[in-house]
Amino acid sequence: ILRASSESENVRIMFPMISSLDEFREAKQVVLDCIASLKQENLPHHPGPAIGMMVELPSVLGIIRELARETDFFSIGTNDFVQYMLAVNRANEKVADYYCPYHPSVLRGLAKIFKAAKSENKDISICGEMAHEPEYISFLLGIGARKISVDPQFLPVLQKKITRLKITDTEEHAKAILSESTLKGARKALQNQLT
Repeated sequence: ILRASSESENVRIMFPMISSLDEFREAKQVVLDCIASLKQENLPHHPGPAIGMMVELPSVLGIIRELARETDFFSIGTNDFVQYMLAVNRANEKVADYYCPYHPSVLRGLAKIFKAAKSENKDISICGEMAHEPEYISFLLGIGARKISVDPQFLPVLQKKITRLKITDTEEHAKAILSESTLKGARKALQNQLT
């Protein structure tokens, strides 16, 4: 990556499945060591890419502010985040009904991640199924999502939905959803869609 991007400006390296600050520091150090090695060998390379992480594991929620301080950016992988938050294999038909993106702990966890990124002025994006499902767009905008990564096939529907929304309304909608502590309550609040 460093060699291939020697003449590029905006280069990002993102590490998946980070579970601790120690892991992120170790991964970042590998990149820094590679930069030092390439410099010593006098080989063309990118001198300082942005280094970030995928937020997928519940273990990072308790240290998310510290991670936000040390990373250059976050990307939330909602599929894995939901799966690991709820200990549910979404591919297993026997337990698929327990895979609930609208679980209050999932929604509050997402809000906490966005809040940490904002407080440290770090870039954050979100991807996965939640990012392209219209029923979650108002909530995601309300908690601070401004960069959403989706397959192009979902863009027309999302663009249409987003252009109809006011951020102040989405923030109120998100507050109402986050105030719910039951699956039933969160589901009902989510279904109370803004138009």
